[in-house]
Amino acid sequence: MKKNLLYMLTAAAMLAGCAKNDVVDSEINKEGNLIGFSTYKNISRGNPVDDNNEFLTKDNAFGVTAFIKINAVLNESPYMGTTAEGIQIVSDGAKWTYAQASDQAYWPVNGELLDFYAYSPHENAAITAKTFATTGLTLNYTVPAEEANQVDLMYAVATNQTKPDNGNSVTMPFKHALTQVHFAIGTSATNLFVDVEENGIQIHNLKNTGTFASSTEAWTLNTEATPASYTVTSDAINEAGYQVTNGAQAFTTIGSADKALMLLPQTLEANTENVGTGNYLTINCKIYQKLADGIKIYLKGSESKYAPVTVGISGEWKRNQKITYNLNIGATAGILNPIEFETTVEEWQPVDGGTIEVK
Repeated sequence: MKKNLLYMLTAAAMLAGCAKNDVVDSEINKEGNLIGFSTYKNISRGNPVDDNNEFLTKDNAFGVTAFIKINAVLNESPYMGTTAEGIQIVSDGAKWTYAQASDQAYWPVNGELLDFYAYSPHENAAITAKTFATTGLTLNYTVPAEEANQVDLMYAVATNQTKPDNGNSVTMPFKHALTQVHFAIGTSATNLFVDVEENGIQIHNLKNTGTFASSTEAWTLNTEATPASYTVTSDAINEAGYQVTNGAQAFTTIGSADKALMLLPQTLEANTENVGTGNYLTINCKIYQKLADGIKIYLKGSESKYAPVTVGISGEWKRNQKITYNLNIGATAGILNPIEFETTVEEWQPVDGGTIEVK
């Protein structure tokens, strides 16, 4: 069995939750009952949405459908939108408004309650089907092959809503449905260095299609679909090595915060007996030591060529997690084998020194 080259250290998953602070309401037709929309702050396209100000970027849009409760009974026919498509709500850069005036809906005034279900972005080719029902929103989704086409899929649920005392806006608390994945790299020895090729990291054998239900906030993955591989968009990394910051080992970031793999939550399992049949990474890299005069002694790859290194990856991905994997080169033996030592000790040879007569 070929041992793994790398030891994977998983940084603590950084969770981007929703803070319950309203932004400025989109007070459309403030004197009337036209339903308007606002969204919570701190909502986290390979570019993830990090906060509500970013979400409010001009021309961003979400889709929303609402159902009405009459005498505490939910009507199956939507009050706004349809069971297959939400109406488009678009940002003008400061507030949310209806993309089509003909889609405008108004607050009922006799105590009826409204349940709102929304998704973002409105135009999202990765959503292959949408179903709105009184029980919630269901999305069929396939992760795009290219990181640049992957979007931050979000959803929002606001139930039992009535016209607020001040203004007309219902606040939609958008949450993240996907897992955001990043990588960083370093080495475990002061004289060990690694270069990584541009776009040089791939992750393999992932599930890439499934159905999300807002009622459970969970995915049902399609286990029959062909497993997918994804490439991390990144510049080349040169001479990443052993670093210590504030007393702890530090790693060089691969890619950027504005570009991320946006993938389906799932459980990853490495196969140590046969790496290629489980979840694993391919890292196209050069690994070398440097002599005091700067000469590089290559341990993997060469001056002119990157070489692939494979390593299994395991763990559980959950929605709304921003996960960073730290790749620690040289932490364990494998293809890169640290020089080890055994010893023998020469036995003393007994020699008769003769007899010295002491008088």
